[in-house]
Amino acid sequence: MPEKILIVDDDTDTLRLVGLMFERQGYEVISASSGSQALSMARDLQPDLILLDIMMPDIDGYKVTRQLREDPQTTSLPIIMFTAKTQIDDKLLGFEVGADDYLTKPTQPRELTAHIKAVLGRTSKYRQPASQRARGFTIGVIAAKGGLGVTTMALNLGIAIQQSTKKDVIVAEFRPGQGSLALELGLLKPEGLNRLLASNVTEINPATIEAELISHNSGIRVLLSSPQPHDAQYLSATSAFETIASHLPSLARYIVLDLGASLTPITVKTIPYCDELVVVVEPVPQTVIQTKYLINDLVNAGLGEGMVQVVLISRSRSSMEPSWADVQEQLGYPISAMFTPAPELTYQASLHNIPVVLQQPDGLTAEQYFNLAKKVSERSL
Repeated sequence: MPEKILIVDDDTDTLRLVGLMFERQGYEVISASSGSQALSMARDLQPDLILLDIMMPDIDGYKVTRQLREDPQTTSLPIIMFTAKTQIDDKLLGFEVGADDYLTKPTQPRELTAHIKAVLGRTSKYRQPASQRARGFTIGVIAAKGGLGVTTMALNLGIAIQQSTKKDVIVAEFRPGQGSLALELGLLKPEGLNRLLASNVTEINPATIEAELISHNSGIRVLLSSPQPHDAQYLSATSAFETIASHLPSLARYIVLDLGASLTPITVKTIPYCDELVVVVEPVPQTVIQTKYLINDLVNAGLGEGMVQVVLISRSRSSMEPSWADVQEQLGYPISAMFTPAPELTYQASLHNIPVVLQQPDGLTAEQYFNLAKKVSERSL
């Protein structure tokens, strides 16, 4: 399929001549004569590259670029500004708002073609048309309250999926200032997510996200949140989290998001990008009630019942705890999996920075994680 180029210019001669040149070279050409038309066509048609004039009567090229970069649907589309504005300040502003390249008119056809090929070559790995992009399956892990082992669940589920499917898996913490994944794995300097959140949202794309992923010897890759409380300042960076969530599925077959507790502003923004949600609950009456509220909110928010998987984690061997059947009845929602108490195993895994499924791969807890991984991966087919 030929690569698609969107040419945006209010000069009809430029549209006709440049379009004809690209068509002769085998590209598919679409054109827009205004900034507003360009924004609409970019969202709907997902071109491989946009050749964009700056001086247009309705929305200039700078504003068009800003809006494209702020929209998760178009944020990673390659943009070359092609304009008569030759001042260095104009060029710097073009790069500042998010252009990949800047060319001034007039230019030789060979030079224009060379720039088109260079930008397409640099970005083709990450910026494919939506119709051709292989999208991963995103699983969000969440609980109604803290302290229920959401991070442990996300980590071990991710490893179990990777080892059972042999597919690429990313586990990402969306918990700035509350990260514990690096501590569980014994990894130093968990600053990857912070660097993304500190950047302009227009700079967040598959390439910049992949640069912050850390490979773990279990076979998964991780995007780590900082455990430093002062980094909770990024809890308000909801647009950045939404952009990251939209790009992660282009980087792996399975994405596991550690969403933490409750429906925070970050979670509300990122849940729409999840294909499935794993809700963690423990058999404690107050927690069961809170979890019921959470599930109701999720379903009311448009997540159908088939997208929510409830996982019951029992951490005590007390006979006083409600049974699996009792919890299910109180929730009014089916329980997909149950994890039996394993306090000694969990402690040893934490002490040695080895995930539970690797600490005792033939044990009952590992088997329970692999059974859950099987259910999740089968639903992704």
